[in-house]
Amino acid sequence: MVRCNARAISRFWKDLWTHLHVYVYAQAFSFVQELCHVGNIRRTSEFDISVSMASSVTKEHYRLEKEAFVSDHGGTTPYEVIFTLLPNVCGILLTTTTLGVFRKCTQHKNVNVIIEFMLIVIPTILCCTVLSEYSGSMCIVMIFISAMNLTLLWNEKTIRSNTAVPSIATRKPFLTNFRALTNIITAICILAVDFRSFPRKFAKTEVYGYSLMDTGVGLFILANAVVAPQTRDFFLDRQTRFQDILRKNLKDCFRNCALLLLLGLGRFVAVELIGYQKHVSEYGVHWNFFVTLAVVKFIISMITSTISSKYSLFSGIWILGMHEYTMNTKGLKTWVLGNSPRDEFFSANREGLISVPGYVGLYFLGIAVGRIIYSTYQKFHTKLKMTTSIKLYNVDVVISYNASILLCIKLSFICAIAYIATLFCDSYFKVSRRLANAGYCLWILSLTVLLLMLLLLVDFVLDLINHTVDIPYVESKKERGKRIMLDLILNVKKDIENKREENKEYVVKKSLEIFDAVNYNSLFFFLLSNVMTGLVNLVTYTLYVKDSVAVLILIVYMAITIFSALVLYRFQVQIKL
Repeated sequence: MVRCNARAISRFWKDLWTHLHVYVYAQAFSFVQELCHVGNIRRTSEFDISVSMASSVTKEHYRLEKEAFVSDHGGTTPYEVIFTLLPNVCGILLTTTTLGVFRKCTQHKNVNVIIEFMLIVIPTILCCTVLSEYSGSMCIVMIFISAMNLTLLWNEKTIRSNTAVPSIATRKPFLTNFRALTNIITAICILAVDFRSFPRKFAKTEVYGYSLMDTGVGLFILANAVVAPQTRDFFLDRQTRFQDILRKNLKDCFRNCALLLLLGLGRFVAVELIGYQKHVSEYGVHWNFFVTLAVVKFIISMITSTISSKYSLFSGIWILGMHEYTMNTKGLKTWVLGNSPRDEFFSANREGLISVPGYVGLYFLGIAVGRIIYSTYQKFHTKLKMTTSIKLYNVDVVISYNASILLCIKLSFICAIAYIATLFCDSYFKVSRRLANAGYCLWILSLTVLLLMLLLLVDFVLDLINHTVDIPYVESKKERGKRIMLDLILNVKKDIENKREENKEYVVKKSLEIFDAVNYNSLFFFLLSNVMTGLVNLVTYTLYVKDSVAVLILIVYMAITIFSALVLYRFQVQIKL
């Protein structure tokens, strides 16, 4: 009787899941279609006039119009930035659970990649453009479908061995997802900002404020900092190895910084030769993101050669404090934000120069967060296994004490403290990406920790599905219920060579191939995105493109960049820039 009821319940859930999926996707498709139709009706006359004017507009006039289009914006609220990024986290949960439900039908890896692209990249494009006002609704839909997927996976009667506990290498899935999402969102925004479908509140702020594009460089800095080698040097003897550390840092720094400076120089020359539009107040006349990254890496290498990275938290706070104090007492803030002439190198690139100390301090804070992450897993592995038991409806649920739970609690405290500090700085010094002041760096830190915490929760939910041992019902003199063992202890052994074999045992894969491919050649992916952004702007007048065409261009653009990285990843070709 129990087994019959279990089969009936399973069939009921499958039928319900199928009908709800069909209904939800149908409603979502009709909603998007109606929205695009209304948007096209509203803008048809405007864009028809614009397209007719595009042929008569001169190149110089269009360049000035484009510079004005991306300048002088005040941003939005921090909560709206967070809600715009939330669908990316929900998309990961939706994608992994959907692939788990249809794992028997999606054995081919190319099918999986298409599903990943449709459920992660395309929703991100829509949230940044035509559906920017409906990010919350998209999150609700994604969570609802993911909950149905999880319910169906949980009710599967698959007996799994308790000995098949996964071993997770030092590369954590939630860190992989965070770094890949940072690159993908940045790649989308650098082209989307050139279209009118991209809300101006998400464009870079001119002086103070919060915006989606302001988070790009900060998130990129922290994405590199949390996985830097300094986050794992727990047993390094700096007294005896100082010369070795300095020599190694100088060698690595010269190679990386020289290449980044070359890329920065190449970008400046290309922009000047083709007459590409420039937002001068972003970094300066000659400065750009690549130069900032090179200078930050050089300074970090020099400081960490003399000061242990275990003091990174104090170093970051001290640098940000001195940076803020100097700007407010020495007149640097007025000089940077003023309209003084740019007649020599320092005045021409004052934004890039003054923001370097802020990014250095932010990098140190990222190292501190990375050390907390890795030390939590390392220390937890040396302790005894702890469990808690809960009895629900004649079901004994034994949950192992997990390092992820402890880390999630730590990250929640860090996020709360960083956000309170952000509000304090905002009330006194404001938040400025242009200055990379303390308020901006603390805002980026709180946003990063929040995303890491949410991605860690996604990993935790997937662990519940992957490592559940379902022991069938057994009748005895004293009736006993099912006993579900949730063994979630994370092993820190290295399993690079066995990674593929272990992934085959998982019900739900936490590692998405698109993310692995982007991280495998992250700087190449970012450089390719910049090149393609320039090509699109040279080929078409983006200001006069319809919203529907702009979304299509963004989809094709992201497909080319992601699948280029995917091809290199599958052939194990790593372009080290």
